[in-house]
Amino acid sequence: MEEKKRSVLIVDDEFRIGMLIKKLIHWSELNMECMAVLDDGEKAVQMVHEKNPDIVITDIRMPRVSGLDLIRIISEENKMNTHFIVISGYKEFEYAHQALAYGVENYILKPVNEEELNDSLKKIAQKINAQNDFELKKKEFQETIVKSNKIIRQNFLKNIIDQKENSAMQSTSVKMIGKIYRGIDIKLDHVDITGIDMRQDSRTADHIITLVDSVMKNNVQEFLICEKEYMHIYCLFNYDAEQSKKIKELINRILITVKDYLMGFDQYEVTIGIGSEQESFDKIRFSILEAYRAVCNRMHCGVGRLIYLEEIPSDTDLGIWKRFEDKKEYLYSSIGDYSGQNLKKQILEIYGNALQKNVDTTEYYGIAEKLVDLFFSYLNQEEQTEGKNMLLCKCQNCYKFNQLIEILSDTMKDYLDVLQESEKNKSLKPIRQAKEYVEKHFRDKILLEDIAAIVDLNPVYFSTLFKKETNMNFSTYLINVRMEQAKKLLVSSNDTIAAIGDAVGYGDQKYFSQLFKKVVGVKPAIYRRLHS
Repeated sequence: MEEKKRSVLIVDDEFRIGMLIKKLIHWSELNMECMAVLDDGEKAVQMVHEKNPDIVITDIRMPRVSGLDLIRIISEENKMNTHFIVISGYKEFEYAHQALAYGVENYILKPVNEEELNDSLKKIAQKINAQNDFELKKKEFQETIVKSNKIIRQNFLKNIIDQKENSAMQSTSVKMIGKIYRGIDIKLDHVDITGIDMRQDSRTADHIITLVDSVMKNNVQEFLICEKEYMHIYCLFNYDAEQSKKIKELINRILITVKDYLMGFDQYEVTIGIGSEQESFDKIRFSILEAYRAVCNRMHCGVGRLIYLEEIPSDTDLGIWKRFEDKKEYLYSSIGDYSGQNLKKQILEIYGNALQKNVDTTEYYGIAEKLVDLFFSYLNQEEQTEGKNMLLCKCQNCYKFNQLIEILSDTMKDYLDVLQESEKNKSLKPIRQAKEYVEKHFRDKILLEDIAAIVDLNPVYFSTLFKKETNMNFSTYLINVRMEQAKKLLVSSNDTIAAIGDAVGYGDQKYFSQLFKKVVGVKPAIYRRLHS
C-alpha cells in the first residue's frame, strides 16, 4: 500500500522568503506536498481549521497573528495532530522557550539551512508514521478485544444450547448480574423450500443479529446472541424483575424490526419462540429449550408471530417414537428395494394423523432428523454430507405438516431413484463390456471364466448377473453371436462351409453344421441357397 503524502503549510509574512523555504524542501524524497504558502497568520489559522495540514512551518514574528499565536490557537483547540517548525531571525531564548512549550518540533534560525530543514521534516514524518502505526495497532487491538469478547459470549451461549443434559453450568467470564434469565429462538423459514441458498441465509442471519443487537443494546443487564444451524438465532436476556414488562415489549419490537427487514426479500417467514423466565443461572438452558419447543409449534400456531411457551399444548405424541422403532425394518426394506412409494407409506404411518391431535409438535422435527440419519446411514451415504445437511435444513424450514412429509418422502425418493439408476449402470457395465469383447473376438476360444476375469467379477456371479440382465446364459449368447456372423458370411461370400465355421470359432465342420441347424433351423448349405 502506497504511503500517504504528508501535507505542509508554509507561513511567513515575507512571501518571497516563504517561497524560498518551499524551494529548499526535498518534496519527492520526503514524500510530502505543499498545501500552500501564506503571508498572513489569520489566513493560516483558517486554513489549518479547514484542511488540517500535517506540518506547519511558520515565521515567529508576523503582524496581527504571530507564529506563536498561530501555534497557541491551534494547540489550545486540541489540533495536536498538526506538527510545527518555527523559523525566526531572532536568536532569543524566550521565543524558543515559548515555542517549545507548545510542543513545537524544531526551532530553526534564519537564514534557513537546507539540510537542517529537511532533516527536521524527515524526523517529523517518522514521528507521524510511528504515531499512525501506534494508533492503527491500538485500534486493531481494541477491535480484536471486541471480537474476542463477542466470540466468548457467542460460544458461551452455544455451549449452553449444545449441552447434552441440563447439568449445572460451569463458571464463565461472561458476567450475568440481572436476577432473571430468559431465552428466545428467532426462527427464519423459507417460503419456497426448493430455493434455499445457504450463503444467502448466512448473510441474512448476520444482518438480523445486527438488527437485534441494535434493539437490545443498553436495554438489558446482559444480552447474548448466536446463530445455530438451520436459521435458528438464539438470544439470552439477563435483567431485573422490574424490567420484565419492558423485555416483552423489546421482544415484540424485535419481531416488528425483523419483519420490516424481511419485507424486502419475500422469501422468509419469521417466528419467535419465547421461553419462560428463570431465576437460577443453572436453569438458563431450560428457557432456551422452551423457546425452541415454542417455535417448533408454529405448525399449530402459525408463523410471523410470537409464540410463548404457555401457548403450546402440554401433551406430546408419545406413540410416535414407538411407531418409528416398530417401522425400522420396513424402512430398511423400502430403502434397500429403492421403493420410494413404500418409504413414503412408512413415513405417513409413523406420523399417523399427527395434526388431528392437539399435541406439542416438537417431536415431529426430531423424528424427521432421525429418519434422515437412518436413511443416509443405511445407504452408506455418509459422504453425502451436503445432501444430508440440505435435507435436514429443508425439514427444519417446514412450518406445515404436509410440507414436512412431502419434503422427507420426495427427497428420499429422488435419492433412491438416482441410486437405483447408478446401481443399474454398475450392473450393466460388466455385461456391456462382455458383449463388446464377444463382438470383437467371437472367432477366438472364449470361456465364461475368461470373460469374468476381464470384467473383474466372480464367474458364478457374472453368470447369474448376465442371465438376469439378458435373459439368457452367456454360452447361448456367444453361440447366437457366432451364428449371426455365420449367416452373414453364408450370404455375402463364396467361402466353403468349413471355412465359414472356422471363421466364427468352430474348427469342426460337422459340429458347426449341427449347431447351425439347431439354432437357425436349417443346415448352412440350405440357408445359403435360400438366401442367395
